[in-house]
Amino acid sequence: MVNIDRRKKILDILQTSGKISVKELERQLGVTGATIRSDIRDLERAGALDRYHGGISLPKSSSAPPDFNYMVRSVSEVNLKTAIGRKAAELVSDGDTVFMDASSTTFHMIGFMKDKQDVTVITNGLHTAMELQRSNSFKSILVLGGTLRPHSGAIEGMVSREMIKRLSGEFYFVSGNGFSTETGLSGNNFYELELKKLCAERSKHIVALVDSTKIGRDSSSGFIPTSKIDTLITDSGVLSDPGKQDVVDRCRKSGVNVIIAEV
Repeated sequence: MVNIDRRKKILDILQTSGKISVKELERQLGVTGATIRSDIRDLERAGALDRYHGGISLPKSSSAPPDFNYMVRSVSEVNLKTAIGRKAAELVSDGDTVFMDASSTTFHMIGFMKDKQDVTVITNGLHTAMELQRSNSFKSILVLGGTLRPHSGAIEGMVSREMIKRLSGEFYFVSGNGFSTETGLSGNNFYELELKKLCAERSKHIVALVDSTKIGRDSSSGFIPTSKIDTLITDSGVLSDPGKQDVVDRCRKSGVNVIIAEV
């Protein structure tokens, strides 16, 4: 079991039981105490769990919804995000300058971009930037300045906005908490959504990366309408749900290029 699957399993266990001992985790997952402790340490730093002597529990101090926490999102629907990320990376050409948001979906593009040459990436995602710097193929990685939002890995604020006004890109790869034909992309953090709007304005092509679980679902605030989106990349999960298929069909009729990644 690779670490991303194992950490998802840990979070799934906590969602069911509320708390569990480290010894019981070792038994259930069949790994060493050192491995479990490493997972717990990283998940605790991300705010995804609380640790007590001999065990772990769901965090008590945070009232934020689960999708607020990057670590929780990064181990959710990984197969869907990986398939979408592969298709998104195919749009990038050598020498391009692209914006990438701080989402866990966009993060899954990176592994498929490592053969690209002289690409410049502009991002407000701390986790995204850290993963990008593992490869030597990128020309530049520009990290937007500002305030780091706790547990999200997203940088936001006035400094970021001023930087964006001086930049431009070929593509903006962006995700959200929901997508519908009527609203377009939607999310629930006002400050980051304002930043996403600016990135969209500075890009020639907007590419929405939305897994099938979010299709047909609206979050609290729309930030990029369907009319502004050039390409929607989702996964084949939409094909088994008539409501989601209808969203895809209406997007195509409105002129959006829809790419469906097979899973």
